[in-house]
Amino acid sequence: MTQAALALSILAAAVLYAAAHEYFAENRRDARLLAGVGGSGVVASLGLLLA
Repeated sequence: MTQAALALSILAAAVLYAAAHEYFAENRRDARLLAGVGGSGVVASLGLLLA
């Protein structure tokens, strides 16, 4: 399970990076959407890591 958690956390980090990029490009709607998806990915990866 730790490999899946690591892969999911790397994917979530990439999505959060894209959210920051959209935020600084003044595209707030997409930034909020990407931040929500990235945040839920972080929570899911932590759940896999702790399970």
